[in-house]
Amino acid sequence: MKQSFDEILDYQINKRYLTARELEYGNDPFFGLSPYDYEMYLKYLEDNSLDKEPFIVYPLKVFNSGQLHLCACCELKNLYRDMLQLIKEDMLENGSLLSERSFFDFNRSRVFSEIEGSLNVENVPTTRRRVKELLEKGIAPENKNDVIIRNMSKGIDFVKTKPSFNKENLLKLYHLLSDGCLKDDEKLRPGDYYRYDGVEVDDYQGCPVEQIETCMNSLFDYVNNQLVHPDNSFNLILPHICHYYIIYIHPYFDYNGRTARMVSFWIYLLISQNLYPPMISEMINQTKSNYYKSIRNSRNARNDLTYFVRYLLKGTISYYLNYKNMESVIQYAKNKGIQLTDTELNYMKCILVSSTGAFNYQDFLRFCHIDISKQGALKILNRLIKAGALIEMNSKSKTKLFTINHKIIKYKI
Repeated sequence: MKQSFDEILDYQINKRYLTARELEYGNDPFFGLSPYDYEMYLKYLEDNSLDKEPFIVYPLKVFNSGQLHLCACCELKNLYRDMLQLIKEDMLENGSLLSERSFFDFNRSRVFSEIEGSLNVENVPTTRRRVKELLEKGIAPENKNDVIIRNMSKGIDFVKTKPSFNKENLLKLYHLLSDGCLKDDEKLRPGDYYRYDGVEVDDYQGCPVEQIETCMNSLFDYVNNQLVHPDNSFNLILPHICHYYIIYIHPYFDYNGRTARMVSFWIYLLISQNLYPPMISEMINQTKSNYYKSIRNSRNARNDLTYFVRYLLKGTISYYLNYKNMESVIQYAKNKGIQLTDTELNYMKCILVSSTGAFNYQDFLRFCHIDISKQGALKILNRLIKAGALIEMNSKSKTKLFTINHKIIKYKI
């Protein structure tokens, strides 16, 4: 090992918060820690640093090694500051927050996005059209996927009433989300709040049964204390802490991820309904591998939330900018006499987040996670060209190439 633990920690705090793999194999700089060295580094942090600034240790019970903690490093502080600045500038520029502006029907779009995004994260096949049919036209569910969509809608309706965050209401939410979708051996026993047997997910053991109640009570106590006496330095990451903790504890046999993301939405609403739009599921759907990687990075670093929170803050900023760009797209299309549909707007959001330059119809299908014919894809892309959102590029090949019309896009993502 080339550097001391003090030098590594200084780099983590002031430069970039490196993952275990980057500390072992990275190049900026190359620390060259062995797996044993890395374990010793984590022990060094626990013994010497977690009780000091810039580290924050959360009063949440853990069932294995480590403490649930976060490093308020320069990287994380800058992301948090940028997010707050973005919200402030949006308010000053428009006189309202993105989620409040009436010409963009955000509440309706948010329901579709939250349902579609959360289901796609877990590879539940659905389409925005099907979501709309089930929720707006009252069509009866025809299969398990339809039931899941209906359940997600009920879950969103429940948390939008902003019920108290306690084990009784969490159980209600879980039952709403999982109703009619669990196998017999995945169901809770009558009268139980949590699972009665062990689970293993992604090579990690869930919390031992006998400790789940104590751990979850520590979450309820912490959240409710924060709602009354918020820590103003980082209070907006409270939803992310809850999100991670439920995945970490894994209190149910199934539906833990879906419940965790809905709890995140719930806590956003309890903090402030119109603070900024919770687009977490939608964002995770576009960056699924990085989502799971951030969870693993935090778990492998003995519950260091810095990696998970960094991923979510970056994603929140990106999607906030994406929605602001969509306002420009909507207005530009309206000026041309074109009203884009919810589905077309969703496709354009995916393009804005995923495209880094010229793309073809196959790239478009990959951006949007859809499987339709070439003719169907080109029909959508040509519609977006007509609306002024895209431009067709000159190409030497027979394959059509497209790019974003950056003249109408204000923010680079």
